[in-house]
Amino acid sequence: MRVRQQFMMIGVMLLMAGCSGAGGSPTTSATSPVNGLPTFSFSQPTDAPQIATAGATLAVKADATADVVSLDPQAVERGKGRYEVLDCASCHGAGGEGTDKGSSLLTYSANQEAFITFMRSGGKLGAAHQYATNRLSETGAANLYQYLRSLQGQ
Repeated sequence: MRVRQQFMMIGVMLLMAGCSGAGGSPTTSATSPVNGLPTFSFSQPTDAPQIATAGATLAVKADATADVVSLDPQAVERGKGRYEVLDCASCHGAGGEGTDKGSSLLTYSANQEAFITFMRSGGKLGAAHQYATNRLSETGAANLYQYLRSLQGQ
C-alpha cells in the first residue's frame, strides 16, 4: 500500500510540474489576468499542400462545346498497354472503332472521373466492364482514358 501511495504522489508531482510550465515553455507567453496561469490560443491549421501524383497526369480544360483533354504522350502509351492487356480490342476493335461485339469508343465523351467510375462499377453493362484496382489501378484507368481520348484525335 505504501509503494502505491508513493507512485501516486510521484505522478501527481509530475502532473503539477508539467502544468506549471517548469519543464518547458508554453506555446504562448500570455497569462490569464485572473489566475496567472498560461493561456493558449487556437491557430487555424493551414491547408495541406497539393501533391502531384502519378494518377494526376490529365489536365482538363473547359471549352464552350466539350472537354478538351491535354494528352500526355507517356500516359497515352501506357494506356495503350492497358487497352491491350485488358483485351478491349476483342470487342471495341484495335483502334476503338467498334465491332459487332462492342460499341465504338471514338465517340465516348465522359470525363475521366465518370470513366473511372464506370470501369469500377461496370455501369449498365455489369461485370463485363468491372475492373477492381488489382486489374486496373487509378493510374492505369487514367492512362487508359488518355489513350481512348487520343483515339478520338484530341
